[in-house]
Amino acid sequence: MAVLATHLKPIEDAHDVLGLTYKQIAAALHADESTLHRWRGGDAEPSHVYCGRLEALGELVSELLGTVTPEGARLWLATEIPALGGEKPVDILAGGRIEPLVRLLLQVNLGTSL
Repeated sequence: MAVLATHLKPIEDAHDVLGLTYKQIAAALHADESTLHRWRGGDAEPSHVYCGRLEALGELVSELLGTVTPEGARLWLATEIPALGGEKPVDILAGGRIEPLVRLLLQVNLGTSL
């Protein structure tokens, strides 16, 4: 169960710290919200593919909080970002795309951004 809890930590962090709804998190993971709740309840375990997506979500949370405060992170998620073609990060997540956000944040955190 400790391994499962480790895999699910990004869900709770995205919800509790970033303020994303479980519906938004499920969309980012390409999962049904009911599946996400089964994982959280211990009724099912994420497959290998979902574990990779959960890892990417965890990296997003980590990089974002390495850049700004939790309040700043919530604001950033809802702001149109020029480097993302004017899209809001929350809309990119809704399309199940975590990687472009992680790449952008890595660039910012490594000082190689835009």
